[in-house]
Amino acid sequence: MRSLLLAISLVLFGFAPAFAQVATPPSDGGLPEDFYGKVQYFGNHSGEVVATVPGTPRRTDTKCPKREGGCPELIGGSFQAELEFDGDIVKGKYRGTGGMRPSTLIGRRNGANCRLFDTTDGSVWSGRCDREAFIGTVRSVPNAPEQIDLAFETVGVNTVDFYERDRTRELIRAYDQFGGIAFGQGAGEARLDAILQLHGYFVEPGQAYRSGTLRNVERESDKKNSPIYSVYGDYTTINGASAWARARFEYDRFVCIETSVEQGYCRPIESTAPVLDPDEDLFDFAGTTPAQAY
Repeated sequence: MRSLLLAISLVLFGFAPAFAQVATPPSDGGLPEDFYGKVQYFGNHSGEVVATVPGTPRRTDTKCPKREGGCPELIGGSFQAELEFDGDIVKGKYRGTGGMRPSTLIGRRNGANCRLFDTTDGSVWSGRCDREAFIGTVRSVPNAPEQIDLAFETVGVNTVDFYERDRTRELIRAYDQFGGIAFGQGAGEARLDAILQLHGYFVEPGQAYRSGTLRNVERESDKKNSPIYSVYGDYTTINGASAWARARFEYDRFVCIETSVEQGYCRPIESTAPVLDPDEDLFDFAGTTPAQAY
């Protein structure tokens, strides 16, 4: 929300002139090199478009009577963009007011610097792109029917990590399958398998429990028939290593689980499944397709 307010303020209080050099501030919100996800941005744009070919939407006899050169048309307004990152490959969508037509982008990034191409007219979008900002310039390729000279400046208002989102979805499904057993009633011996299934989402994938390998399960307690006890078992991890687990219970209520993977730490696990953020998308870009012209 704070980023969105900053972006709205950016729109309300002025535009960066398109003919000026756009300063790209140093990035402190960089994305990991292997980041797989998307960032949504909000800000403004300003500049000019010159229609060099008669008959294009921006160059008609009434709008631009010049025989040669074309007539500059100033554009400017608010700007929304969404960039999807898959390592160094970047795909994007954008739209704006004040003369900007929606289209899509594709290209690559090097660190926090992007070089993208508009899929409609081939114009080059260059500048900073990370979780904090998307700032830069747009320049047309030579001989394009419309020559674009544009500056844009936005702030990142929403970041979605696809790996984290997908992991959360998988964990929710695991809770649906195993949560009722893990946090239900009954002796702990019958619940250790389900607890280990959930525990696997909180450690490195290769160190997670391999389903069906639990063995040598036994109850441990200081006193016979004590309501406070542990359940021990051996198992095999996904990467093939031998491991052990010890889950603690109080009056058959699961408390925490220690494993050889996290030896010395008894990990509590929430009894309720996580919830996906319902506001994953601040902007709805559904149906955005390349425009016929800028």
